[in-house]
Amino acid sequence: MFCFVEPYLIVRRGLRRVVVDGCWLMFAGCLLRSGLPGHPMTSQTGIVVGTILVGAAQPFFQCTPALLAAAWFGPNERVLATTVAINANQIGIAMSYIVGAYMVKDTDDIHSYFLVITAFSTVLLLLGLFFFKSEPPTPPSFSGMEKGADSPGRSGGALGVVGTAGTPSRRAFAVWLEVISGMKDLLLTKGFSHPLAAFMVSIGITNVVSTFLDHLLSHLGFHQHIVGIVGALFQAMIMIGSLIIGSIVDRNKRYYRTTMFCFYLSFLWLFACSEKTLRGASFCASILALGFFVGPIQPITAELAVEVTFPADENAIVAVQMVFGNLFSAVLLPICNAARHLHLKEYGMRMDYVLLLALCGSGGFFFSTFDAPLLRLKSELAGADNDVQGSRSPLKKSGAAASSFDDEL
Repeated sequence: MFCFVEPYLIVRRGLRRVVVDGCWLMFAGCLLRSGLPGHPMTSQTGIVVGTILVGAAQPFFQCTPALLAAAWFGPNERVLATTVAINANQIGIAMSYIVGAYMVKDTDDIHSYFLVITAFSTVLLLLGLFFFKSEPPTPPSFSGMEKGADSPGRSGGALGVVGTAGTPSRRAFAVWLEVISGMKDLLLTKGFSHPLAAFMVSIGITNVVSTFLDHLLSHLGFHQHIVGIVGALFQAMIMIGSLIIGSIVDRNKRYYRTTMFCFYLSFLWLFACSEKTLRGASFCASILALGFFVGPIQPITAELAVEVTFPADENAIVAVQMVFGNLFSAVLLPICNAARHLHLKEYGMRMDYVLLLALCGSGGFFFSTFDAPLLRLKSELAGADNDVQGSRSPLKKSGAAASSFDDEL
Protein backbone atom coordinates (compact mmCIF):
# COMPACT_ATOMS: atom_id res chain seq x y z
CA MET A 1 0.00 0.00 0.00
CA PHE A 2 2.79 2.44 0.88
CA CYS A 3 4.32 1.87 -2.56
CA PHE A 4 1.44 4.04 -3.80
CA VAL A 5 1.92 6.63 -1.04
CA GLU A 6 5.69 6.98 -1.44
CA PRO A 7 5.67 8.56 -4.96
CA TYR A 8 3.22 11.21 -3.73
CA LEU A 9 5.46 12.00 -0.75
CA ILE A 10 8.54 12.15 -2.99
CA VAL A 11 6.87 14.77 -5.17
CA ARG A 12 5.61 16.78 -2.20
CA ARG A 13 8.61 16.54 0.14
CA GLY A 14 11.65 15.62 -1.95
CA LEU A 15 14.11 12.74 -1.73
CA ARG A 16 15.94 13.71 1.46
CA ARG A 17 12.81 14.30 3.55
CA VAL A 18 11.19 11.07 2.40
CA VAL A 19 14.28 8.98 3.13
CA VAL A 20 14.62 10.58 6.59
CA ASP A 21 10.88 10.01 7.16
CA GLY A 22 11.46 6.36 6.31
CA CYS A 23 14.33 6.22 8.83
CA TRP A 24 12.06 7.64 11.54
CA LEU A 25 9.30 5.18 10.65
CA MET A 26 11.75 2.27 10.71
CA PHE A 27 13.21 3.36 14.06
CA ALA A 28 9.77 3.80 15.64
CA GLY A 29 8.62 0.39 14.44
CA CYS A 30 11.77 -1.38 15.61
CA LEU A 31 11.67 0.32 19.01
CA LEU A 32 8.00 -0.45 19.49
CA ARG A 33 8.61 -4.08 18.57
CA SER A 34 11.70 -4.61 20.74
CA GLY A 35 11.07 -2.40 23.73
CA LEU A 36 14.05 -1.21 25.77
CA PRO A 37 16.96 -3.29 27.14
CA GLY A 38 15.60 -5.15 30.15
CA HIS A 39 12.05 -4.10 29.30
CA PRO A 40 10.89 -6.18 26.32
CA MET A 41 7.65 -5.49 24.52
CA THR A 42 5.16 -8.01 25.91
CA SER A 43 2.06 -6.76 24.14
CA GLN A 44 1.23 -8.70 21.01
CA THR A 45 -0.55 -5.63 19.66
CA GLY A 46 2.59 -3.55 20.14
CA ILE A 47 4.70 -6.10 18.28
CA VAL A 48 2.19 -6.25 15.41
CA VAL A 49 1.97 -2.45 15.14
CA GLY A 50 5.76 -2.18 15.21
CA THR A 51 6.07 -4.76 12.46
CA ILE A 52 3.51 -2.86 10.36
CA LEU A 53 5.51 0.36 10.78
CA VAL A 54 8.70 -1.41 9.72
CA GLY A 55 6.92 -2.77 6.66
CA ALA A 56 5.47 0.65 5.85
CA ALA A 57 8.98 2.13 5.85
CA GLN A 58 10.29 -0.26 3.17
CA PRO A 59 8.99 1.63 0.07
CA PHE A 60 10.77 4.77 1.30
CA PHE A 61 14.04 2.94 0.58
CA GLN A 62 13.14 0.32 -2.04
CA CYS A 63 11.42 2.68 -4.48
CA THR A 64 14.09 5.41 -4.51
CA PRO A 65 17.24 3.69 -5.95
CA ALA A 66 16.76 4.79 -9.57
CA LEU A 67 16.02 8.37 -8.49
CA LEU A 68 19.08 8.33 -6.24
CA ALA A 69 21.26 6.93 -9.03
CA ALA A 70 20.00 9.51 -11.55
CA ALA A 71 20.59 12.39 -9.14
CA TRP A 72 24.05 11.41 -7.86
CA PHE A 73 25.75 9.24 -10.49
CA GLY A 74 26.94 9.58 -14.06
CA PRO A 75 25.76 7.48 -17.02
CA ASN A 76 28.50 4.86 -16.52
CA GLU A 77 27.70 4.39 -12.83
CA ARG A 78 23.91 4.27 -12.58
CA VAL A 79 23.28 0.54 -13.01
CA LEU A 80 25.87 -0.26 -10.35
CA ALA A 81 24.41 2.37 -8.00
CA THR A 82 20.88 1.04 -8.54
CA THR A 83 22.19 -2.49 -8.01
CA VAL A 84 23.70 -1.65 -4.63
CA ALA A 85 20.60 0.22 -3.47
CA ILE A 86 18.01 -2.32 -4.63
CA ASN A 87 19.97 -5.37 -3.49
CA ALA A 88 20.88 -3.88 -0.12
CA ASN A 89 17.64 -5.60 0.86
CA GLN A 90 19.37 -8.92 0.15
CA ILE A 91 22.12 -8.04 2.62
CA GLY A 92 19.49 -7.59 5.31
CA ILE A 93 17.91 -10.94 4.45
CA ALA A 94 21.34 -12.61 4.49
CA MET A 95 22.05 -11.17 7.92
CA SER A 96 18.72 -12.48 9.18
CA TYR A 97 19.67 -15.99 8.05
CA ILE A 98 23.00 -15.82 9.90
CA VAL A 99 21.86 -13.97 13.03
CA GLY A 100 18.63 -15.94 13.25
CA ALA A 101 20.43 -19.28 13.00
CA TYR A 102 23.12 -18.49 15.59
CA MET A 103 21.45 -16.00 17.93
CA VAL A 104 17.87 -17.20 18.33
CA LYS A 105 17.72 -20.57 20.06
CA ASP A 106 14.33 -20.16 21.74
CA THR A 107 11.62 -17.55 22.25
CA ASP A 108 13.57 -15.79 25.02
CA ASP A 109 16.28 -14.83 22.50
CA ILE A 110 13.87 -12.96 20.23
CA HIS A 111 14.03 -9.83 22.42
CA SER A 112 17.82 -9.65 22.04
CA TYR A 113 17.45 -10.16 18.29
CA PHE A 114 14.94 -7.31 18.07
CA LEU A 115 17.25 -5.06 20.13
CA VAL A 116 20.08 -5.62 17.62
CA ILE A 117 17.77 -4.59 14.77
CA THR A 118 16.70 -1.50 16.76
CA ALA A 119 20.36 -0.55 17.27
CA PHE A 120 20.97 -0.75 13.51
CA SER A 121 17.87 1.34 12.81
CA THR A 122 19.13 3.98 15.28
CA VAL A 123 22.45 4.25 13.43
CA LEU A 124 20.57 4.47 10.12
CA LEU A 125 18.40 7.29 11.45
CA LEU A 126 21.41 9.31 12.66
CA LEU A 127 23.27 8.85 9.37
CA GLY A 128 20.20 9.93 7.40
CA LEU A 129 19.57 12.97 9.57
CA PHE A 130 23.09 14.35 9.43
CA PHE A 131 24.56 13.20 6.12
CA PHE A 132 21.96 12.36 3.47
CA LYS A 133 21.26 14.95 0.76
CA SER A 134 18.85 14.88 -2.19
CA GLU A 135 21.37 15.78 -4.90
CA PRO A 136 24.91 17.09 -5.51
CA PRO A 137 25.55 20.79 -6.24
CA THR A 138 26.13 20.03 -9.94
CA PRO A 139 24.22 17.40 -11.97
CA PRO A 140 26.62 14.55 -12.86
CA SER A 141 25.22 13.98 -16.37
CA PHE A 142 23.68 15.72 -19.37
CA SER A 143 20.36 13.96 -18.81
CA GLY A 144 20.38 15.24 -15.23
CA MET A 145 20.90 18.80 -16.45
CA GLU A 146 18.16 18.33 -19.05
CA LYS A 147 15.63 17.28 -16.43
CA GLY A 148 16.66 20.19 -14.24
CA ALA A 149 17.33 20.58 -10.56
CA ASP A 150 13.64 21.10 -9.85
CA SER A 151 12.72 17.69 -11.25
CA PRO A 152 10.00 16.01 -9.16
CA GLY A 153 11.26 14.05 -6.24
CA ARG A 154 14.75 15.49 -5.87
CA SER A 155 14.56 18.81 -4.10
CA GLY A 156 10.76 18.66 -3.95
CA GLY A 157 8.15 20.21 -6.16
CA ALA A 158 5.03 18.62 -7.48
CA LEU A 159 5.15 18.25 -11.21
CA GLY A 160 4.23 21.85 -11.70
CA VAL A 161 1.04 21.80 -9.63
CA VAL A 162 2.31 22.54 -6.14
CA GLY A 163 2.30 26.24 -6.75
CA THR A 164 -1.19 26.34 -8.20
CA ALA A 165 -3.97 28.26 -6.50
CA GLY A 166 -6.36 26.66 -4.04
CA THR A 167 -6.43 25.33 -0.52
CA PRO A 168 -3.63 23.00 0.67
CA SER A 169 -6.01 20.05 0.47
CA ARG A 170 -6.88 20.87 -3.14
CA ARG A 171 -3.21 21.24 -4.06
CA ALA A 172 -2.45 17.93 -2.38
CA PHE A 173 -5.28 16.26 -4.25
CA ALA A 174 -3.99 17.75 -7.52
CA VAL A 175 -0.54 16.34 -6.82
CA TRP A 176 -2.03 12.93 -6.04
CA LEU A 177 -3.96 12.91 -9.31
CA GLU A 178 -0.82 13.92 -11.17
CA VAL A 179 1.17 11.10 -9.58
CA ILE A 180 -1.49 8.50 -10.39
CA SER A 181 -1.75 9.84 -13.95
CA GLY A 182 2.01 9.62 -14.32
CA MET A 183 2.07 6.01 -13.14
CA LYS A 184 -0.73 5.16 -15.59
CA ASP A 185 1.19 6.82 -18.42
CA LEU A 186 4.22 4.69 -17.59
CA LEU A 187 2.22 1.50 -18.14
CA LEU A 188 1.21 2.77 -21.58
CA THR A 189 4.72 3.82 -22.63
CA LYS A 190 6.28 1.72 -25.38
CA GLY A 191 8.83 -0.71 -23.99
CA PHE A 192 7.94 -0.27 -20.31
CA SER A 193 5.95 -3.51 -20.01
CA HIS A 194 8.99 -5.63 -20.90
CA PRO A 195 11.34 -4.53 -18.08
CA LEU A 196 8.31 -4.51 -15.77
CA ALA A 197 7.54 -8.15 -16.56
CA ALA A 198 11.19 -9.16 -16.22
CA PHE A 199 11.40 -7.36 -12.87
CA MET A 200 8.28 -9.21 -11.66
CA VAL A 201 9.66 -12.60 -12.73
CA SER A 202 13.00 -11.98 -11.01
CA ILE A 203 11.52 -10.79 -7.73
CA GLY A 204 8.97 -13.61 -7.82
CA ILE A 205 11.61 -16.32 -8.22
CA THR A 206 13.94 -14.88 -5.57
CA ASN A 207 11.10 -14.48 -3.06
CA VAL A 208 9.83 -18.04 -3.58
CA VAL A 209 13.32 -19.55 -3.26
CA SER A 210 14.11 -17.42 -0.19
CA THR A 211 10.83 -18.35 1.49
CA PHE A 212 11.02 -22.10 1.01
CA LEU A 213 14.80 -22.62 1.09
CA ASP A 214 14.80 -23.16 4.85
CA HIS A 215 12.16 -25.90 4.63
CA LEU A 216 13.75 -27.52 1.58
CA LEU A 217 17.27 -27.73 3.04
CA SER A 218 15.98 -28.97 6.41
CA HIS A 219 13.97 -31.63 4.57
CA LEU A 220 17.16 -32.75 2.82
CA GLY A 221 18.86 -33.24 6.20
CA PHE A 222 20.91 -30.06 6.52
CA HIS A 223 21.64 -28.75 10.04
CA GLN A 224 20.01 -25.43 10.95
CA HIS A 225 23.39 -23.65 11.00
CA ILE A 226 24.16 -24.89 7.47
CA VAL A 227 20.68 -23.80 6.37
CA GLY A 228 21.44 -20.31 7.69
CA ILE A 229 24.78 -20.18 5.88
CA VAL A 230 23.33 -21.39 2.56
CA GLY A 231 20.42 -18.96 2.87
CA ALA A 232 22.83 -16.09 3.51
CA LEU A 233 25.05 -17.17 0.61
CA PHE A 234 22.04 -17.22 -1.73
CA GLN A 235 21.32 -13.59 -0.87
CA ALA A 236 25.02 -12.75 -1.16
CA MET A 237 25.16 -14.33 -4.62
CA ILE A 238 22.25 -12.14 -5.71
CA MET A 239 24.27 -9.10 -4.66
CA ILE A 240 27.58 -10.34 -6.11
CA GLY A 241 26.02 -11.27 -9.44
CA SER A 242 24.25 -7.92 -9.60
CA LEU A 243 27.47 -6.02 -8.87
CA ILE A 244 29.53 -7.88 -11.46
CA ILE A 245 26.93 -7.97 -14.24
CA GLY A 246 25.63 -4.47 -13.40
CA SER A 247 29.12 -2.98 -13.69
CA ILE A 248 29.46 -4.58 -17.14
CA VAL A 249 26.14 -3.09 -18.27
CA ASP A 250 27.26 0.30 -17.00
CA ARG A 251 30.13 0.17 -19.48
CA ASN A 252 28.53 -1.41 -22.55
CA LYS A 253 24.83 -0.37 -22.15
CA ARG A 254 23.65 -3.75 -23.44
CA TYR A 255 20.55 -3.93 -21.25
CA TYR A 256 18.62 -6.26 -23.56
CA ARG A 257 21.36 -8.79 -24.29
CA THR A 258 22.48 -8.97 -20.69
CA THR A 259 18.95 -9.51 -19.40
CA MET A 260 18.37 -12.29 -21.94
CA PHE A 261 21.68 -13.88 -20.91
CA CYS A 262 20.53 -13.82 -17.27
CA PHE A 263 17.20 -15.38 -18.22
CA TYR A 264 18.94 -18.21 -20.11
CA LEU A 265 21.27 -19.03 -17.23
CA SER A 266 18.54 -18.65 -14.60
CA PHE A 267 16.40 -21.18 -16.46
CA LEU A 268 19.34 -23.57 -16.69
CA TRP A 269 20.19 -23.46 -12.99
CA LEU A 270 16.55 -23.52 -11.96
CA PHE A 271 16.16 -26.70 -14.02
CA ALA A 272 19.23 -28.13 -12.25
CA CYS A 273 17.67 -27.32 -8.85
CA SER A 274 14.47 -29.10 -9.87
CA GLU A 275 16.27 -32.39 -10.45
CA LYS A 276 14.91 -34.67 -7.74
CA THR A 277 18.08 -36.78 -7.50
CA LEU A 278 20.24 -33.73 -6.83
CA ARG A 279 21.50 -33.69 -3.26
CA GLY A 280 24.01 -32.05 -0.95
CA ALA A 281 26.70 -29.80 -2.39
CA SER A 282 25.39 -30.09 -5.95
CA PHE A 283 21.97 -28.76 -4.96
CA CYS A 284 23.52 -25.90 -2.95
CA ALA A 285 25.79 -24.97 -5.86
CA SER A 286 22.81 -24.86 -8.22
CA ILE A 287 20.84 -22.65 -5.82
CA LEU A 288 23.75 -20.24 -5.46
CA ALA A 289 24.29 -20.09 -9.24
CA LEU A 290 20.58 -19.37 -9.68
CA GLY A 291 20.88 -16.41 -7.30
CA PHE A 292 23.92 -15.11 -9.19
CA PHE A 293 22.02 -14.87 -12.48
CA VAL A 294 18.39 -14.20 -11.50
CA GLY A 295 19.24 -11.38 -9.08
CA PRO A 296 20.79 -8.93 -11.61
CA ILE A 297 17.60 -8.89 -13.67
CA GLN A 298 15.96 -6.53 -11.13
CA PRO A 299 18.44 -3.61 -11.13
CA ILE A 300 19.17 -3.92 -14.86
CA THR A 301 15.50 -3.81 -15.81
CA ALA A 302 14.90 -0.98 -13.33
CA GLU A 303 17.47 1.10 -15.19
CA LEU A 304 16.14 -0.09 -18.56
CA ALA A 305 12.68 1.13 -17.58
CA VAL A 306 14.18 4.55 -16.80
CA GLU A 307 15.93 4.54 -20.17
CA VAL A 308 12.80 3.90 -22.25
CA THR A 309 10.56 6.32 -20.30
CA PHE A 310 13.00 9.26 -20.01
CA PRO A 311 12.38 11.95 -18.81
CA ALA A 312 9.74 10.35 -16.55
CA ASP A 313 10.18 10.36 -12.77
CA GLU A 314 12.66 7.63 -11.82
CA ASN A 315 11.08 7.13 -8.42
CA ALA A 316 7.61 6.51 -9.87
CA ILE A 317 9.09 3.97 -12.28
CA VAL A 318 10.62 1.83 -9.54
CA ALA A 319 7.52 2.31 -7.38
CA VAL A 320 5.37 0.82 -10.15
CA GLN A 321 7.80 -2.07 -10.53
CA MET A 322 7.80 -2.69 -6.77
CA VAL A 323 4.01 -2.58 -6.57
CA PHE A 324 3.56 -5.11 -9.36
CA GLY A 325 6.51 -7.22 -8.20
CA ASN A 326 5.33 -7.48 -4.59
CA LEU A 327 1.72 -8.11 -5.59
CA PHE A 328 2.87 -10.81 -7.98
CA SER A 329 4.99 -12.41 -5.24
CA ALA A 330 2.05 -12.29 -2.82
CA VAL A 331 0.00 -14.30 -5.34
CA LEU A 332 2.85 -16.61 -6.36
CA LEU A 333 3.94 -17.67 -2.85
CA PRO A 334 0.72 -19.44 -1.77
CA ILE A 335 0.42 -21.08 -5.19
CA CYS A 336 3.95 -22.48 -4.94
CA ASN A 337 3.34 -23.47 -1.32
CA ALA A 338 0.40 -25.62 -2.44
CA ALA A 339 2.20 -26.94 -5.52
CA ARG A 340 5.36 -28.08 -3.68
CA HIS A 341 3.43 -31.02 -2.24
CA LEU A 342 2.62 -32.30 -5.75
CA HIS A 343 5.05 -34.26 -7.91
CA LEU A 344 5.38 -35.22 -11.54
CA LYS A 345 6.56 -38.76 -10.86
CA GLU A 346 7.45 -39.56 -14.46
CA TYR A 347 9.86 -36.60 -14.53
CA GLY A 348 10.93 -36.64 -10.88
CA MET A 349 10.04 -32.96 -10.44
CA ARG A 350 7.95 -31.03 -7.94
CA MET A 351 5.17 -28.87 -9.30
CA ASP A 352 6.50 -25.67 -7.69
CA TYR A 353 9.69 -26.02 -9.74
CA VAL A 354 7.61 -26.63 -12.85
CA LEU A 355 5.75 -23.38 -12.13
CA LEU A 356 9.00 -21.45 -11.62
CA LEU A 357 10.48 -22.90 -14.81
CA ALA A 358 7.35 -21.92 -16.74
CA LEU A 359 7.50 -18.46 -15.19
CA CYS A 360 11.18 -17.99 -16.04
CA GLY A 361 10.73 -19.30 -19.59
CA SER A 362 7.64 -17.25 -20.36
CA GLY A 363 9.21 -14.14 -18.82
CA GLY A 364 12.31 -14.54 -20.94
CA PHE A 365 10.24 -15.16 -24.06
CA PHE A 366 8.15 -12.03 -23.52
CA PHE A 367 11.23 -9.93 -22.79
CA SER A 368 12.82 -11.18 -26.02
CA THR A 369 10.20 -9.13 -27.93
CA PHE A 370 11.52 -5.86 -26.40
CA ASP A 371 12.01 -3.15 -29.02
CA ALA A 372 12.14 0.42 -27.74
CA PRO A 373 14.68 3.25 -27.98
CA LEU A 374 16.91 4.10 -25.03
CA LEU A 375 15.87 7.72 -24.70
CA ARG A 376 18.09 8.68 -21.77
CA LEU A 377 21.20 7.32 -23.47
CA LYS A 378 20.23 9.26 -26.59
CA SER A 379 20.10 12.39 -24.46
CA GLU A 380 23.55 11.65 -23.00
CA LEU A 381 25.06 11.10 -26.45
CA ALA A 382 23.43 14.23 -27.83
CA GLY A 383 24.80 16.20 -24.89
CA ALA A 384 28.28 14.79 -25.50
CA ASP A 385 28.10 15.87 -29.15
CA ASN A 386 27.02 19.37 -28.18
CA ASP A 387 29.75 19.75 -25.59
CA VAL A 388 32.50 21.40 -27.65
CA GLN A 389 35.35 20.64 -25.29
CA GLY A 390 33.94 17.24 -24.26
CA SER A 391 35.47 17.48 -20.80
CA ARG A 392 32.27 16.92 -18.84
CA SER A 393 30.91 13.77 -20.44
CA PRO A 394 32.09 10.21 -19.72
CA LEU A 395 30.36 9.07 -22.94
CA LYS A 396 32.01 9.44 -26.32
CA LYS A 397 30.07 8.95 -29.51
CA SER A 398 32.85 6.84 -30.95
CA GLY A 399 33.28 4.78 -27.81
CA ALA A 400 31.96 1.45 -26.64
CA ALA A 401 28.83 2.93 -25.14
CA ALA A 402 27.78 4.45 -28.45
CA SER A 403 28.40 1.27 -30.45
CA SER A 404 26.57 -0.79 -27.83
CA PHE A 405 23.70 1.64 -28.00
CA ASP A 406 23.50 1.15 -31.75
CA ASP A 407 23.64 -2.63 -31.27
CA GLU A 408 20.78 -2.55 -28.77
CA LEU A 409 18.54 -0.71 -31.24
